[in-house]
Amino acid sequence: MLPHALAILFGRYVLRMNPRVLLGACTGAGTITAALRALEEESQSKLPVLGYTVPYAVGNILLTAWGPVIVTMIR
Repeated sequence: MLPHALAILFGRYVLRMNPRVLLGACTGAGTITAALRALEEESQSKLPVLGYTVPYAVGNILLTAWGPVIVTMIR
């Protein structure tokens, strides 16, 4: 939860991002599609999707690429 909280604070106060796009980016980084749908319903807007796509793709690539590396390091 801490990385998402820090991302929200950094994005809002340092980068001055739109809150809807910022929350969409956090759901994408966490690869949580259900949270994106809930965010869209609650905000009654499709704007969070703009922030969702790139972090989602990067998150999935990192999960796939670094999974075996982490397992190897644990052994």
